[in-house]
Formats: sequence, C-alpha cells, structure tokens
Amino acid sequence: MNVIVVGAGIAGLSTAWSLVKAGHSVSIVEQGPIPNPMAASGDHHRIIRRAYRAGTGYGRLITEAYQAWDEVWADLGESHLDPRGFVCISREPGDEAEEYRE
Repeated sequence: MNVIVVGAGIAGLSTAWSLVKAGHSVSIVEQGPIPNPMAASGDHHRIIRRAYRAGTGYGRLITEAYQAWDEVWADLGESHLDPRGFVCISREPGDEAEEYRE
C-alpha cells in the first residue's frame, strides 16, 4: 500500500516508521525542514527524566520509552541519544533530590 503521512513531527514520523516496518511504501509531507528546529522534540533541551515516581503516570512509561528508543536506534543503525548525568544538590532529606536517588 502507498501511504502519505502529513506532518513530520513525532506522531507523523512514528506513524511512518510503523507503516514502513509493516511493509508499506510511505511518503512524508512536512511544511518545515526535517528535523524542524521549532518542533517540540527539536533541540538539546529535550530530555527523558527517570526521576518521576515509579508506577505513576509518566514514571510508568520511562523504561518502555527507553526500550522504544533502542528499537529506533537499531532500525537506524546508530543512536542519536546522548545519555548524560546531572548533579542534584539537596539541603534536607525528603526533598526532590530523594526521587533521583531511586
């Protein structure tokens, strides 16, 4: 099947990727450059945080998100993830820094 995906944001590119993996021929139409520097996932400030409470909302999805990214990198043949650490300074027990220790 020939498919046209309108929009090369995260939803459009994810849809196109899934369709190609399923054997379809896909064309993507985008009004801006790809990658678009104005897109929500477009610059060095886009991060995945593991510091959300495990088992709640976003925190439940973190491990699954990393697994999905690993699948993307495997398909591309290279990784575009730049894992970095950070320093969190805490003045007292029980504050936000506790979340990062787990």
